[in-house]
Amino acid sequence: MSWEAFRLTSKSPSELMEVMSPNGVDHLIREMLMACWRFLPPENRNMASWRKHADDVFHRNMRTWRTIKKPTPQAFFENLLPHPEDGFMRQALVLSWMMLPRAGGRVFADVTTIVTSIYQRNLDAWESDNRTFTGTKPKAKKSTKVTKSTKKKSVKNGKRKK
Repeated sequence: MSWEAFRLTSKSPSELMEVMSPNGVDHLIREMLMACWRFLPPENRNMASWRKHADDVFHRNMRTWRTIKKPTPQAFFENLLPHPEDGFMRQALVLSWMMLPRAGGRVFADVTTIVTSIYQRNLDAWESDNRTFTGTKPKAKKSTKVTKSTKKKSVKNGKRKK
């Protein structure tokens, strides 16, 4: 078993909360995103390249995580690529699992939901910060023109609204 697995899986949820704080998983996701940025060569260091690399790391690790049949320390760190961004991502997944309260039962699939939410929140923050510091405007969303033929009546409490 790796030192990472032992370090994270040998503590109770309350011990992890005390040491890592409620922000521990978020911190590891942010470290993963920074490692993705640093991975890129300076000439390709832009938001589009960063986003592609971060998404690749995220999805690769989520696929591996979803293949785990029984949550054991050994299973958590199998098939982990030896890159810093993969290490941070896997640690975020493990920490999320380990911090879930054990009373009342933990659901292994909840980890993917929690980590995905934190990942998305951080992507949105990076995009917002990028707009702030580069002075770019957010891309306008395509709006579709609503015509009488495409307008639908909504139904609420059994009554039609016009």
